[in-house]
Amino acid sequence: MIRTSAALVLGTAAILLATGNALAVEAMAKSAVNVRTGPGTGFGIVDQLTAGEVVDITECAPSGWCFVEHDGPDGWVSASYLTAPEEEDEPEMEDGGGSNPDCSFGFTMGPGGPSLSINCGDAPPPAPPPPPADDDEDPQACFYVGGAFNGQTFCMGVGTRNVLNATFNNKISSVELFGGAKARLCDGPNLTGYCRNVNSDTSPLVPQINDKASSLIVYVGAPPAPEPEPAPAIPAMFSTGLIDLQQTWTANLDNGTTGGAAGADIWYQAVTAFEKYITPRNGALMAVGNGSGYAGCSTMDLTNDSIPLADIPPGTYVCVKTNQNRISQFRVNGFVGTTMKIGYGTWAN
Repeated sequence: MIRTSAALVLGTAAILLATGNALAVEAMAKSAVNVRTGPGTGFGIVDQLTAGEVVDITECAPSGWCFVEHDGPDGWVSASYLTAPEEEDEPEMEDGGGSNPDCSFGFTMGPGGPSLSINCGDAPPPAPPPPPADDDEDPQACFYVGGAFNGQTFCMGVGTRNVLNATFNNKISSVELFGGAKARLCDGPNLTGYCRNVNSDTSPLVPQINDKASSLIVYVGAPPAPEPEPAPAIPAMFSTGLIDLQQTWTANLDNGTTGGAAGADIWYQAVTAFEKYITPRNGALMAVGNGSGYAGCSTMDLTNDSIPLADIPPGTYVCVKTNQNRISQFRVNGFVGTTMKIGYGTWAN
């Protein structure tokens, strides 16, 4: 009797550890779920199970994913979306089957992940484990054309769809969430225009976004920050160099010349020996900058006000819009006597 029991235990262990087609156990999809090429959301999608579809499980990984066979491309499915079918037929052992007709196989989901079990003789089957908590599921969202979680659908994990295809553009009407996922739908491409966050299963969507979404993002936790506006394209440098600007002289930042009145952009103005300014000339505009170059100077509020010399010690940057409407920036490098030494760069229009 002891030897028989030991043989049964060893046989059971061998079956449960087997992979490939050694064992096939029926399970049913609890909802629509993607079928992937490997055990995780990082693998590609090859198919999708529909709610209630019955599949054969041939292998389960410790990560909580099971390999399923069905009428379609076979692949890996998160076990959180699988359950025992309502009416189970007695599973068969493939390639010859088992020798004990009183044995049955089953699929269960426990706290440690999915498992395949064997029950023989009069022993009662194990009690079903509690349903997995939402946190055990991979976060994902399913989007439906129908307003009651019906019609054409697609599901995706955390990520962004900047443009929806013709099947779903301006047609999404209900959203189902899993594993703590949330979604934001926007009526413009690239998450622009009016956007609406969906934090729970919603059927149908509110009128402001119902049948109007053109892009979306699936996320967990706090809503993602809006995408920053793209920085302006930086044009080529038109003129650059060093200038020794003598007191009372002018400088043309479009070509780097000094001393001429026509075309000058800045004037080193000396009211007294102690009251001095940099003053814009001939329609040029300027303001104290921060060294951010074209990107900063092109968006800065520039004026025709003079800047006191006390406000621009060595190391200070000044943004200028020249009288030729070019964006320029100069740095005060230092002073030698009454001469201001600057380095400038002016960008093409």
